[in-house]
Amino acid sequence: MPNTQSSPTTAQTGSPGGSRARIDYRIEGRILRTTAVGPFHDELVSAIPPGIKVLLVKLIQQGKWGQIVTFERNAVTSSVALAEFTEYLKRRYVNPDTRPVTALVFGQNIEGAEAMAPLFQQCYQGAGIDCQVFEDYSTAHYWVKSRIRQTSRLVEWNDSYKIGEASIDEQHQELFMRAADIIAAVNHESQMLSALRLYQYTRTHFSHEEELMRRGNYPDIAAHLLQHETLLRQLQLFLQHITRDTLVKDELEDFIAQWFLGHIANSDQKLASFLKAG
Repeated sequence: MPNTQSSPTTAQTGSPGGSRARIDYRIEGRILRTTAVGPFHDELVSAIPPGIKVLLVKLIQQGKWGQIVTFERNAVTSSVALAEFTEYLKRRYVNPDTRPVTALVFGQNIEGAEAMAPLFQQCYQGAGIDCQVFEDYSTAHYWVKSRIRQTSRLVEWNDSYKIGEASIDEQHQELFMRAADIIAAVNHESQMLSALRLYQYTRTHFSHEEELMRRGNYPDIAAHLLQHETLLRQLQLFLQHITRDTLVKDELEDFIAQWFLGHIANSDQKLASFLKAG
């Protein structure tokens, strides 16, 4: 699987009382994970590392993207610093197409969280950025992923596709999201990256299913394995088309829709029924 995580980019700045304000960044797919350790007082913008420019270029190239800002220790920031931060965001994201969907995470034990959460949200909204506040990371992550997902109707996940085997259902949903990323890609580089991510995760998913079949002595394992081999070969052909920049997206959509809906509804459903019966 290609590495979609960047090395962390960090900046620190001194705060009154000897504490150290710090902002860390890390890319995960099309999401910028940000950790903001305060208090920031008057030093919020100065705590933003210069290296963020390089990370933003990588994210913007992939199309619609998101940011999750998790506050730690202390969120206290002066009104002057908040106003400066709002102007910074406006300058940074002049083009509406480059603005990130942003989730702000304020845990219960963060000093100043109750007062600062709506003020930080106003900073982002004042710069035209879609922004919501959350108390936990998992909910924020789900919201951001749902907002940045640019899904083709043909490959849009629906709970009716669940087969009743939790681990397989979870992986199927991830496959849908990765397939949608290929179709939503805005340039050749991001399309290639998304296709590789889908291919590698598909191999991981198939390995998981095959291990379940072997452990359970599944009687139709040979036919199921043959389907997996066929699907991987077809995915490899699409990868070649993407490499040569000869991909026809409609053909990819049709293949993915037929594969997901056909294979899941028939072969995987049959496997799930066998596993539950055992």
